[in-house]
Amino acid sequence: MLRSSSIEVQPKTERRPLVATLTPTHILVGMVLLYFVFLTAGMAFKWTLWGQGLDHVDYEQAIWNTTQGRPFQISRYNFTDSILGMDWMPGLLFAVPFYALWPSAYMLDILQSALLALGAVPVYLIARDQFNGSEKAGLAWAATYLLYPTLQFVNMTPPWQPRTLAILCLLWAFRFFQQRRLWPFLLMLAIAITTRTDVSLVVVAWGMYAALQRRNWRWWLPALVLGFGWFYVSTSIITPSFYYAGYNPTEGQLSFDPEKGQQSEAWPGKSAQLGYYAHLGKDPVDIVKNILTHPVETFNLMFTGEKLWYLFLMFGTLLFLPLFAPDVLLLCAPIFLINLLSTRIYQYTIEEQYQALIIPGIVLAGIVGAARLWRWIERRRAQPSDEVFTPRAVPVALLIAQVLLIGSLHLPLKNPVISAFRNHEKPERVALMNQISAQIPRDAKVAATSFLAPHLLPRQYLFYLPPGPMHHNVDEAEYAFIDERAAVLKEHPDLLQHLRSDPKWQLIAEQDQLLLFKNEEPRTQN
Repeated sequence: MLRSSSIEVQPKTERRPLVATLTPTHILVGMVLLYFVFLTAGMAFKWTLWGQGLDHVDYEQAIWNTTQGRPFQISRYNFTDSILGMDWMPGLLFAVPFYALWPSAYMLDILQSALLALGAVPVYLIARDQFNGSEKAGLAWAATYLLYPTLQFVNMTPPWQPRTLAILCLLWAFRFFQQRRLWPFLLMLAIAITTRTDVSLVVVAWGMYAALQRRNWRWWLPALVLGFGWFYVSTSIITPSFYYAGYNPTEGQLSFDPEKGQQSEAWPGKSAQLGYYAHLGKDPVDIVKNILTHPVETFNLMFTGEKLWYLFLMFGTLLFLPLFAPDVLLLCAPIFLINLLSTRIYQYTIEEQYQALIIPGIVLAGIVGAARLWRWIERRRAQPSDEVFTPRAVPVALLIAQVLLIGSLHLPLKNPVISAFRNHEKPERVALMNQISAQIPRDAKVAATSFLAPHLLPRQYLFYLPPGPMHHNVDEAEYAFIDERAAVLKEHPDLLQHLRSDPKWQLIAEQDQLLLFKNEEPRTQN
């Protein structure tokens, strides 16, 4: 008789989907990496096809000269040879060791995208705490931060923008403020303020916010002293000290007429930062006095149709959630104020770097405002009518909708990375630009139009064309490299007339509206 052998059957192990194995940390790291790769690729593509403008020159030239033993030196202006004569920004040194390792614009692209991408980490931690430990809320707000159109425009517009370091520091400052960690909080403010003078106004706002939150004097007094002190010393003492001897700044006159132009004729004046507001007065006291004594003119200056649209986009792309936390909005109020008081269109568009210091405050206000709104919703919802839509699920659903809406709102606003891939120079013309620029010696003084200039680096002397009152005369250069398609040349037709008619300027290359002139008798710099 055969006996049936007993066979032990092992239970099947159920395979979990890969998505189910992901932790919040995995998802956060993935989002940061996706943003970093996407934005770095966009910046690299834009740079490779000669799509970066002249602002690139100021920063990379100053960084490169610093690695060559000429700290902060630039050559764009005729009133200073230092970028510190534009603004007191010692924080620019942060980029120097990275650039020294790989002296390339691509390194600056990588550095900028990395700093902004890493801002998602404090955003995640802050939002998680605001939503009572909800990791979903933390991830939703990290995604919202990374998708915020203004952040991506700030990332793409300039190649290396010192304010990007300030964004990361200010986000961490709020995290430490939440945790009541005084010294890390003050350290973040101290690092941030080194990047640009306008950060000092944000630091003042931090001091006011700390006082509003009824923290003791150790939280608000150092911030107020540091902010006000840095602003005064920077604009009144340090920056003017880098002007050339004999430079006599023109003082601005009171004028509230936006039709006067985008940039004051008095720029840079006694301070390059205050010179943009010469239409309001000649110094900070005069500016404040004129604002207070001309309320109607000030209102009309600040709330034009274009500026109202700018405000709508800044808040609308965050679904107006920051308005539920007006106290936290104080952190970005100074930058909103100086942008609205400006007559330069670059300061009231979401597509330029002048919104960089608004990003931390407006995103933080969005987080706090959203948390307040969700708590109000939960209080109003006494009893759920359906188990699916519990009080806890409502905020989660709204957070998901928030991320999807902000992502979709980005599309009609011309995502800067997509725009870079869609609108660029033809490779054939880029090859021609490289071919012509190769004819210019590396030690030569060159004058160039905006989009040509960045690719002539590194070099010690690079001038801007067409020259303005604050720029060097073209005759000081040994070469002039010009793209006739540059829109600004339409306003200065005399430049090409001068180069073509002056016998000391010889045209040595001309193809596809690209012109290279050589100066046989360069003028000695004054």
